[in-house]
Amino acid sequence: METEANKRQLKMKYEPAVKQGWDFRRHKVHTSQPAVASFDGVFVAAINHSQFLIRSSADASIIQTYDLPSGFANSCRFVRWYKALEASASTPQGVVNSESQDTTHGYRLLLADDSRIVVYDVEKPHVHAEISGATCLTKLANVYFGRTPNEVMVFSDFGFKLQIWSLLTKRAIEIKDPKYGSACYSYRPTTGHLALLTRPGAHDILMIVAPSDYEVLATLELATIDACGIKYSPDGNWLVVWDTASAGCRVLLLTADGHPFKSYPLTQDELNLGVRCVEWSPTGDCLAIGDYEGRVTALNKNSFTPRLRFSHQLMIDDPHETVWQEELGPSRTRGYAEAKQPAISPSIDAFPTAKEGSSGINLMEFNIDGSLLASRCNATPSTLRIFAPQTGQQLTALIHHSPIKSIQWHAKLADLLLIQCTILDPTVYVWRASWSSPKVFTLSLRAPFGQLRASWLSSDHESIRYMLSNVEQYAIGQFTENGEEVSWQRRGQPLDGLGPEDMFDEGNSLDLSPVKKGRGDAFANDTPALGLSTQLGYTSAVEDTFHFRRRSQAIT
Repeated sequence: METEANKRQLKMKYEPAVKQGWDFRRHKVHTSQPAVASFDGVFVAAINHSQFLIRSSADASIIQTYDLPSGFANSCRFVRWYKALEASASTPQGVVNSESQDTTHGYRLLLADDSRIVVYDVEKPHVHAEISGATCLTKLANVYFGRTPNEVMVFSDFGFKLQIWSLLTKRAIEIKDPKYGSACYSYRPTTGHLALLTRPGAHDILMIVAPSDYEVLATLELATIDACGIKYSPDGNWLVVWDTASAGCRVLLLTADGHPFKSYPLTQDELNLGVRCVEWSPTGDCLAIGDYEGRVTALNKNSFTPRLRFSHQLMIDDPHETVWQEELGPSRTRGYAEAKQPAISPSIDAFPTAKEGSSGINLMEFNIDGSLLASRCNATPSTLRIFAPQTGQQLTALIHHSPIKSIQWHAKLADLLLIQCTILDPTVYVWRASWSSPKVFTLSLRAPFGQLRASWLSSDHESIRYMLSNVEQYAIGQFTENGEEVSWQRRGQPLDGLGPEDMFDEGNSLDLSPVKKGRGDAFANDTPALGLSTQLGYTSAVEDTFHFRRRSQAIT
């Protein structure tokens, strides 16, 4: 396996020096689609007219340029980076299966429209794959990378079928009647087994599929009305399935191989509006359930008994909780001021443009070490509550002038949170536990701003970077660890040898999976077929009856 020094060296090679006087706040790159940062924030991908550009997030220098097929730039709907499966921090060394942890291509990404998928590799510019007509009779509804960067999952419209394409063998595994959305499948972090929700008839079916040859190892009829999602725990020992809101509060806890363990709550005596969202802590020691009544319930690991319950109330009156309220100055400068308690959170009625008809906890996210949990309730859409699941202490409430759009914890700094609200200004809100007060940063973007998207970028010991993007432009800002905004920073000279190279060395590990592994490997060859430059085809035959799995031979 690679060392931490090798990782740092690779990222340094792809982060050229910042030119003296280069202004992060006013640097704009015009695009025809929203720019998307890689999962570690090292690169930014953006479509610019008929070209697809990969830039360094350190200084916006162009790393790779690709010419897109004719008309593809205007019809492109998805830009997704590959993200490797991650095991829990509590998983013992040697347990992670190397077959499920394909890290030989750390920076691969795909673009897709209604019927065509194009795959690029930042470190290997010669690598290029195209899948056309994958969904056959229906248009492409969604697309994701699979357990490895050499697999692409294609969901067809109307839940007709799921195809998992191999970029190595140019073959596809086909599964009929999958439930729609990324919440309805989950890869096991330690071994790469796929758990998938399907609905061929009147009942929900859980499928456990082997990672090597995609053989169906187990099928289970679930005791649900209409299951909404499924997630493996970070340590790979548990599966959680939650039911539709019409079934009340119903959460099923299963073993890794799909056997029922228990349900929460144990009885349905108490009326409940149902489960809205479910999140595992990154360490796997806590399961958080957000319901439609505006409550967050944290369950203990293994026993799955309630550890604490926290409710979003209009009135905040807790001496242990600090309340910060957004203030707007005379020159439209934004900031925070500490509010006296009891404080009142604005209800959804105060925001005429806020979407109605969807109540409950609709944003909930753990930080990187699971010590903090941030949540937002749609009944009080402008208020964010932060508490510690281990102690149950309510730490902070952040009240804004506009509804909160998104939240994102930093990938390395555990107590750093990025907040974006539904305002037209290119503004982000940043909270950190060690700061005396939260910060507000505004970037310089060309109006109109449109729908903005905020995300973290890679950081170093000198500065922390973030990005705001829309369909026409994006801008990068940075600040120090103390929260002081920095316009530019001089750094060392760029390293030689900026050409692409392999990122990881594949290692061996011990598989302690309780699930039986497949005997073969449908995508066995680890050498790209024809350099991945061959166009993949599809099989147009449609079966009348339900089959759990069907292989499709690619037509070249």
